[in-house]
Amino acid sequence: MAARGNSERPIMRRHLLNATMVFLLIGTPAAAERLSIYSDAALTQYTIDDSAPQVVTLYVAGFMFGSTGVRFSVRPRPGFTGVWLSDSSSFVTVGSSPTDVAVGFGTCIDGSVTILTMSYQLFGTSSACSELHPAPANGFSNAVSTTQCGGYESAIGQLDKLYANCSNPPPPVATEPTTCGRVKALYRD
Repeated sequence: MAARGNSERPIMRRHLLNATMVFLLIGTPAAAERLSIYSDAALTQYTIDDSAPQVVTLYVAGFMFGSTGVRFSVRPRPGFTGVWLSDSSSFVTVGSSPTDVAVGFGTCIDGSVTILTMSYQLFGTSSACSELHPAPANGFSNAVSTTQCGGYESAIGQLDKLYANCSNPPPPVATEPTTCGRVKALYRD
């Protein structure tokens, strides 16, 4: 019996690894993916100063993991008084960011990409530390969904806000992208 139990252990590990990989292939890309709103084209600033009337350009960028498109909206939190003017993208878009925008990449995207450029009119009236954030498209319960190269949709795991009039905004939560190979390495004997 003891010999049989020991010989079954590698088989059980293999089945556990296979089940984990199926789960990860369905769920992990969403956890690794994120959408962020930036105030500069270099994608380094996530704050704006709304102390005087002005038109600003904002950038929705994503870290994608084998995605062919995204669908989301961009919503203000109470206190943000900027008004959306327009969207533009180098990709095919349907809709508009305040309610429901779908962006098709036309190919599988891995890595960072600027998805959408938005213009907002600011009036110098937003309250201290107000926010603009990625959100679900109208009628969707997921925070944001993305079409994976494998043909399915999943929620994007992280949504980073843009802050207006914040002296010390919290930094975006750092994530580390991973690959299936790295996950498999965690379970090797």
